[in-house]
Amino acid sequence: MTRDHRGRSIQGYPTMGLGAVIVLAIPLAVRHFDRSADEFSVHRFAFSTAIGWIACAVMISVVATRQLQLLLKFEVGPSLALAYDALPILLLPAWLVLGLAAFTGHWLLAIVAAALCVAHLTLVVPRLVASRVPRWAKRAPRFVLVVANVYVDNKEPADSARQLAMSPADVVVVIESTPSFMSLFDEAGGDSAFPHRISDPSDRSDHAVTVVARHQLGPRSAMTTLGPLHLAVAEVQVDGIGILVIGLNPTATVDVGGLHTWKEQIDALTDYIPTLDGPFIITGDMNATHYRPEFEELLTLGLSDAIDSLGAGLKPSFKLSADGLLGSIGGVVRLDQALVNERLHALSIENLEPCGSDHLPFTLTLAVRPDQLASAAVDRA
Repeated sequence: MTRDHRGRSIQGYPTMGLGAVIVLAIPLAVRHFDRSADEFSVHRFAFSTAIGWIACAVMISVVATRQLQLLLKFEVGPSLALAYDALPILLLPAWLVLGLAAFTGHWLLAIVAAALCVAHLTLVVPRLVASRVPRWAKRAPRFVLVVANVYVDNKEPADSARQLAMSPADVVVVIESTPSFMSLFDEAGGDSAFPHRISDPSDRSDHAVTVVARHQLGPRSAMTTLGPLHLAVAEVQVDGIGILVIGLNPTATVDVGGLHTWKEQIDALTDYIPTLDGPFIITGDMNATHYRPEFEELLTLGLSDAIDSLGAGLKPSFKLSADGLLGSIGGVVRLDQALVNERLHALSIENLEPCGSDHLPFTLTLAVRPDQLASAAVDRA
């Protein structure tokens, strides 16, 4: 099924603008009924208070637009999509505004800022709490997966290749896997440690994906093209159970026309997921955080966020730069994701050294629910 996203992205901006106007109108409206409210007037409106109201207006308009988009399914443009990605950071000023407004006695502004702080907590706290490990996972077979965006402009590719080649993982998903990087990987021992792989040798783009494995891959292993979306699908055997490891790297929003292409790719993925059976994991650089409505729609398809389930959803994986001043800040958001169905459960995650990349690789250990347990659960249902 193809969805047309063109011509609809403008809908998010009037919603955001209306939200900002409504928020900024609050002190004027209250002042009309109570002349002493926050001591608001054109002549006496303190500069710092004005900044606080403007900041709250921007934050509330983004939050409200996102909530409306979740309900009404309209489209937004790249700026709002990136604002969603950084929503936990975007809402941090609300705490500063709350403190300053309360300290200076601007209670109306403090109430508005407090509402934003509650929204902030609602977004981040659940992602800091690990879910209960199901009983079956404690004794279930398990496998170890490494996911690494090695960055096409990596200045230390040999170090990154060596890190992955020496990994104890069963499977490694390599994002931005250029031919030159894979040659370094093989030279570092990757060809003998991980002799089985799925890749498209003709794909020399910045979004190429390769999946390498220690053991023989199953018959469902193949490069799969779904319209604009390219997937590296590897069937891995763990104690006789076939697990699909699906690696992907959708287009970045900051690319020219990137958001339109990204949405088409996520639509293709959304249509593809219901066709899968057995345990599977969809992983890679999603070029989006958990907070985009399109990402949340994926979770309604019977998937769960493996990293969230460990209480590590706020651990960032993407840096603004691989090196330099921006790189020294460290990770800012998590773009590298892992979505699983009910047959898999994450047991642990460990971020690895970036080795010249602007992404932090990670190791994920997963439990695999045996077929007989899954069948029993269906029978009980």
